[in-house]
This record gives sequence, structure tokens and C-alpha cells, in this order.
Amino acid sequence: MKKILATTLLLGVCAFSYEINFNKSFSKSVNADSLVSNINISVEKDNEKSVNSEIEKFNDFLKKTKDVEIKNANYNLSPKYVYEKNKSIFKGYLGESRFTIKSKDASKINDFLTNLSDLKDSINSKDIELRVSNLSWEVSPILRDSTLNDLRLESIIWVEDYAKSLNNKVSKKCEVKHINISENFAYPRAMVMSSAPALDSVKSFVSKEVAPISSEESITINTNFVLDCK
Repeated sequence: MKKILATTLLLGVCAFSYEINFNKSFSKSVNADSLVSNINISVEKDNEKSVNSEIEKFNDFLKKTKDVEIKNANYNLSPKYVYEKNKSIFKGYLGESRFTIKSKDASKINDFLTNLSDLKDSINSKDIELRVSNLSWEVSPILRDSTLNDLRLESIIWVEDYAKSLNNKVSKKCEVKHINISENFAYPRAMVMSSAPALDSVKSFVSKEVAPISSEESITINTNFVLDCK
């Protein structure tokens, strides 16, 4: 009889243990800290050698650049054709050098664009075109990772405190069983300059200082918690 009663009590205790599964988001606003732009330099000439010779002048300039980060550099050389009277006619070669510039210091971006324009002037060729895409502020990987680490720690501390607060409210011992964190990397950029299709537009821009725009980006983690209460 005692054995049967003990077994019944044990089954009753087990029946009242349960899991709590829920989601919660944690966010933090940070100021975008990196100014970014894409550059395109195109050269049209009658032969490959002439195209490569002009592009190499810009490559030498980029190699000497220290104050601005150069990323995603790419060079493409292709023949150029036009269609006349249903015929494809060879018109020379088109070389395009594309790369991204980045810096936390707006004045260094401005200096880089000024020097790049001066180099274009010194070559004095109508066959070379310089394009500068939208300049924009974005959250740097270092700041992003640091903020995500802070949010992860915040979520862990929060759920541990929440589990402790449940102990007295439900008269059970609740422990964190599982934490799953997903991160949101969709950060909008703050635009500060329209596309500059020609050298004159670049000159007009670099003659002015790049004023930092006060822009906040929200970084968010979505967290799933599972608590085990016994």
C-alpha cells in the first residue's frame, strides 16, 4: 500500500513539471560610423595596351593610398562594338576599374576624391570617365559585432533574472534549458550624395566638405527561450 502511494505521488509531481517556450527581441540604436562609396573608372581606347596603360596610372594611385580603405577592387577589359547597317563594327576596347572606398573620417574621403579628380585632370584625356556613387554612412563590422555581443549578453542576463522571478510566482524551480538567437543584419544607409556621372560633378562635390549626417541604425536580435520548470 505504501509503495503504491509513493508511486502515485511521484507521478503527480512529474505531471506538474512543464516547459515554457517564448520569443523576445532585444534592440540597440547606434550611430553609423563608416562613410562608403563605390568608384567606377572607365577608359575607352583603340587598343588594349592603351587602355591598360591608363588604368595602371589609377592602380598606382590606389596602391599609394593609406588613409582610405580600398575594397572589392575589380578590373574588366572588353571589346566594344557598335551596330551599323545590320553589321557589328569593332570600335576599340573598354576597360573598367571598380572599387569601394571606406573611412570613418569624412575628411579623408573628401581628400581621396580630390586627389582622384586631380589625377584624372593630369591625364587630360576625353576617353577616361570617373563616376562616384552615392556616399552613405553605414555601421562598420566592428561596431556591429560589438553591439551584437552586448545584445546577446543582455538577453542571457534578462532570461536568467526572469527564470528566478518565476520561482516564487509558480512555486517551482525554473531553469533556462535552451536559448536560440537570430540576428537582424538589415541596416539602412543614410545617403549624403547623389551619383556623380562626370568629373565636373565630382569636382563640385569635393570642393565642399562632407558633413557627417546624424543617423541612428537599430540593431536587433530575436531570441527564443525555453525554460524548464519542475
